[in-house]
Amino acid sequence: MFRILTRVLAGWLVAATTIAAAAPAAEGPPIVVHHIGPLSGVLAGSNGEALEGTRLYLDQLNARGGIKGRPVQMVSLDDAQDAKKAAALFAQLVSEKKLLALMMPRTTPSMESLMPGVLKHGIPVIGPQTGASFVNQPPKRELFTLRASYQREAERAIQQQHSIGVRSFGMLLADDAFGRDVMEGMTRAMRELKIEPLAVARIDNRKPDVAEAVRTIGAKHPEVVMLIVSSKAAANFIQGYRAQGGIATFISLSNTSNNEYIKALGNQARGAIVMQVMPSPFSAATPLAREYEAAAAKTKAPLSYAGFYGFATGKLLALGLAKAGHDLTPASLVQAMEDLGEVDLGGFRLRYGPGERIGSTYVDPTIITHQGRFMR
Repeated sequence: MFRILTRVLAGWLVAATTIAAAAPAAEGPPIVVHHIGPLSGVLAGSNGEALEGTRLYLDQLNARGGIKGRPVQMVSLDDAQDAKKAAALFAQLVSEKKLLALMMPRTTPSMESLMPGVLKHGIPVIGPQTGASFVNQPPKRELFTLRASYQREAERAIQQQHSIGVRSFGMLLADDAFGRDVMEGMTRAMRELKIEPLAVARIDNRKPDVAEAVRTIGAKHPEVVMLIVSSKAAANFIQGYRAQGGIATFISLSNTSNNEYIKALGNQARGAIVMQVMPSPFSAATPLAREYEAAAAKTKAPLSYAGFYGFATGKLLALGLAKAGHDLTPASLVQAMEDLGEVDLGGFRLRYGPGERIGSTYVDPTIITHQGRFMR
């Protein structure tokens, strides 16, 4: 019926940016949180990177005694990138009284389908892997985002390109809630700049079939193509577009900020721009990045923006669990998360409070080098 991946993760936290002194491994009854997202299909790889980042953080905390001596167990359920299945999995967990919190649910359509149940049952959602505007506009008490919105990313990208003289944009859009949400932001940005898209094509984001989109957009020869699709579809589009002799700058959003995207691009990776909502995981400029790098080195896990997001989300979860006290319920965890206020995860700052759920508005572009690395 669904595939379950279980990882035992834990942590002991004494402050937002410090790790507690070494302690015996956690031995109390586990604290169970759940992830619902694609563990199969075209997004399985990139989603796996984020989950691995969470595992890295919580594994090292587990060795230090857990949350008040209790390990944290994350159970991952595969919705196969099917929004209806995501809602069904959520309903099953609620009916079985198993759901304390959702960790990093993935895809905009799935989050849209989960939202009614989340709000009805008061289930906290920590670090949803979507920047869709409906997640926190208006703020939802149960949702705690770490990232800027997709619309903010797209608007920033268009404004930056316009500032250097670009006037013609093509758009490849997922024909779903993700694509529709981002299109609103791009339309707003273009209206302010008094320009219109030169070409628009839409695809099923669950399938990387982009041949018709390549022909449609390629026929118009835009200077920049905005890729508002999955990593796999974006990579396939660039490969196909360049194979037909097309010349353009390609810009995708943070949902493609994973190593799988670079791998799929192969020798066409150089020059692709990816918007980011996290500081660099490859630089020692922030304490959080240094902490992530040290944790990854222990298991020789590759660094990535997606993994870094998962690592930061694990740290935020641990803060909330530690503050919620011994009597853990969805309601007590929501209150604890709201009461965090200003949070410094280590050079990456978030803010929560009554009516405040955005977390961070950080956005910055990166470009993929000839060595297959994200560079600022």
